[in-house]
Amino acid sequence: MIIDLEKKSKELKDYVSQYESTKFLGDITFLIQHIRFDNPIKNLKGLSSPQRQLYYLAGLNITSQSNQHTKLKAQYSDDEFEHIKGLLNDIELGYTNFFYPKNDNEVNQEWIMKSMVAMPTFLSYFNQGQLNYEEQIIERVIDYFMPFNKEISNQFGIGVQDFIDIYNFIDTFPNEYLNEKINPKEGQQSWEDFCDEMKQKNLMPWEWNEHLPEHYKNLFSYISDNGQTHRYSKQKLIDKFGESKTSAFLKVLTCKRNKTNFLYYTETNVLHYKPIFDIENDEFQAIEMKQIIHAIFNNLFQFCDTTSIREKFYKNRGNKLEEKIEQVFQDFFNNKASVFKGYYTQDGNEQDLLFLIDGLALIVEAKASKRDEPRRNPEMAYPLILSNFEETIQKGYDQAYRVKGKFIDREILKIYKDQKLKKHLLDIKTKNYHNSFSIIVTLERFGQIQTDLNELLEIWDDDQFPWSVCIDDLEIFLLQLKKMGKNKSDLIKFLKFREKLHSRIITGDELEVCGVFINGSIDNQTLNGNKTIVLTPDHSDIFDETYQRKGLGLKNEKKLELKTSGKHIPIGGY
Repeated sequence: MIIDLEKKSKELKDYVSQYESTKFLGDITFLIQHIRFDNPIKNLKGLSSPQRQLYYLAGLNITSQSNQHTKLKAQYSDDEFEHIKGLLNDIELGYTNFFYPKNDNEVNQEWIMKSMVAMPTFLSYFNQGQLNYEEQIIERVIDYFMPFNKEISNQFGIGVQDFIDIYNFIDTFPNEYLNEKINPKEGQQSWEDFCDEMKQKNLMPWEWNEHLPEHYKNLFSYISDNGQTHRYSKQKLIDKFGESKTSAFLKVLTCKRNKTNFLYYTETNVLHYKPIFDIENDEFQAIEMKQIIHAIFNNLFQFCDTTSIREKFYKNRGNKLEEKIEQVFQDFFNNKASVFKGYYTQDGNEQDLLFLIDGLALIVEAKASKRDEPRRNPEMAYPLILSNFEETIQKGYDQAYRVKGKFIDREILKIYKDQKLKKHLLDIKTKNYHNSFSIIVTLERFGQIQTDLNELLEIWDDDQFPWSVCIDDLEIFLLQLKKMGKNKSDLIKFLKFREKLHSRIITGDELEVCGVFINGSIDNQTLNGNKTIVLTPDHSDIFDETYQRKGLGLKNEKKLELKTSGKHIPIGGY
């Protein structure tokens, strides 16, 4: 089926232009809060990537021209949203069609190989929503941008900490609204008692509205307008932070409904940089609170990437990645591992990190290179994907093998502090380390080509596949293991388990792999067999459940006291 992407995208944009933005965005907020793979709610059934698709709808709506001769609709009907979903799925099919052959003559082994790399890379890049927890992004904003606070303040009229403080304040508004207006309070009339009262007064249901208690008026108002939880006045921010900082913050992060040329799913969505909607009259509404901190990161990154501080920024970013890797592993090992950072071997090679603990050696290389946006055409996409892969994961593996090879061959590994090999630190008897693993830690996620290294990675004949993992996923996995009372032996089991999955696994999310290890859903027969294993988003649910109900133990984790009290009821999302 051939899909005209331009025609379908225009049709969808025209269709969603009929809705008033404030309530439409509120409905999007509600849907985002109820995204789940297992048993999705009716309006989300059939959507392959609901978070990204919902943001696309929101972006189309606020960049559309409303019909001045027709009153905008407050909300869509069930049938109308089914039509919207149909258009969304047609559009996704249109993008998928780019990776199918135009004719039979085009298909050969090389074409198949390139398509198997290009298609999942493209789809995971554009379909995968934000997988980080907000605390991880906040920490990253502080670590990466605080050294350039002066330049950032001069550019935006507001400093890095101010951005975070205002975000954290806004982030409290949904729960504040629910506690004030929705959550039941002692002494309030129950719905059953209210109905009995109305019957005793011989009032018909259509007469009940004027007698409704205030808490039910609030509830029904919220049901008809979900965006209220994420709506607030400028004055509320001014009262806390002052006019100057408030205006500067909103100038960076707010958007209005204005017609633009935004049309395609793969284009930059204004909401990724300006996720706060200006309703007018100094009233504002966010779609998703978490997106605000992502947008802060995006705006500050864009500034640092395009100014004179670019080189210093990237150097600092690489250093912070190595520091984070050290912290994450040392927290898991209770600071009992010996760590060598920025060390040299007897061959004069500089290496990133080496962890040694009780017969275990972890050879870690850190790669902060950016993941490039993939092309749609497999012939054009493949060489760019390969080049991006080679400068990150392949290079990391090659560097790690320079050390891993000595453990394989049981050679003495000499550690030096300097490149001239004058400052000798230690001789390591590698034969005393019964388990050694290469780990390539990336700053960004690379999707399927990272979770299944068999497609692109070239390894030595005497070696196993390394573990390549994004730093955020590494942190979450190790925190979860520690929360469950797991230790070094369990990490070794996982790394051996992980080696066996390459060439057989389909997923773009490493935490899905970590999840099936924890819950034991891949038995030994499957693990040691040759069947393809397809993972799904619910395999990583254990991490969200722990985060929402107990706390993972992230740095400065929010609501941790409430989570550990057993009284925390998650609203949805994270």
